[in-house]
Amino acid sequence: MSSSQPPSREKKPLGFDELIAIVIAFGTIGAIFFWVTGRSTSGLSATKNWQFPAVFSQPVVTPNSPTILAPAAPNSEVRSPATLPIPAPATVAPIPEVVTPIPLILPPVSVAPEQSIAPKKPAPATIKPKASNAKVGPIKLSDVPDKYWARPFIVALVDRKIFSDFTDSKFRPDEPISRAELARLIQGMSNKEPRRKSLDFKDVKSSNPAADAIDYSVKTGYMKGYPDNTFRPDKQVPRVEVIAALASGLNLKPSTKATKTLEVYTDRKKVPKWAVNKVTAATEAGIVVNHPKRQLLQPNRTATRAEVAAMMYQVMAKEGKVPAKPSEYIVRL
Repeated sequence: MSSSQPPSREKKPLGFDELIAIVIAFGTIGAIFFWVTGRSTSGLSATKNWQFPAVFSQPVVTPNSPTILAPAAPNSEVRSPATLPIPAPATVAPIPEVVTPIPLILPPVSVAPEQSIAPKKPAPATIKPKASNAKVGPIKLSDVPDKYWARPFIVALVDRKIFSDFTDSKFRPDEPISRAELARLIQGMSNKEPRRKSLDFKDVKSSNPAADAIDYSVKTGYMKGYPDNTFRPDKQVPRVEVIAALASGLNLKPSTKATKTLEVYTDRKKVPKWAVNKVTAATEAGIVVNHPKRQLLQPNRTATRAEVAAMMYQVMAKEGKVPAKPSEYIVRL
């Protein structure tokens, strides 16, 4: 007859392998516990060698229970975990630190738009144009035909703005010229520095348009006044006065006796005594231009605009300002 109670289970003692497994398990749990509780706030240092906690180096405590077997003697073939060799950590090449560049964010700067600024031009200096630098160009004058005897001289002076008092392309070559007009032409032709003092003529007011030209012609030695302290600006100029004025401005002196030089003129006896040396010096310098006959001086006849233009051009050629022009009416010795 079978028994109604289950068979009793007898407690078998633990084997050696089981005992070792239990010891290793508890040791591992203790190592984890000590590692968790004992690590620093900065974490594990890569430069320190990791070691097992001291729990593995302590001898195993043998429980008093008779059912638990004591571990084997130290000379046993099975080594305890404390005596197991721990391999040295492998040498790992240091990983270079990668620095991520932080973009530099600058506050926005407001830049004014570029403005085109035109360079300031210096004010042009007022320079008196010199006759020698002018260029001769085609000039159309209705009353100076191509074959007119003084056309080369007239065109050259008109192109150089020495003669500019004409309208409607008319030069008026045969009209007489006044003393004021002669002074203005001298001022336009000459670039000499003053060598005499200014004179106050009682018939030349400061409001006179020709006052500055008259003053220049006097200070540079071209023209003079009359003994009664007058200039007589509206007086028509005789040929002899034009010749004397040009010779005085160039400071010409006769090189030979006047009587011998003046023999070239058939009307030499009509030359005033005060102008003999001036006419002689001007003749020797090649300034005198006679039309229609070269030997006929006509000193007391009123000079025309064409005659004044021809003789003024000869003065400029004498000074080297313009090239010489051939003409059958230039008096040459």
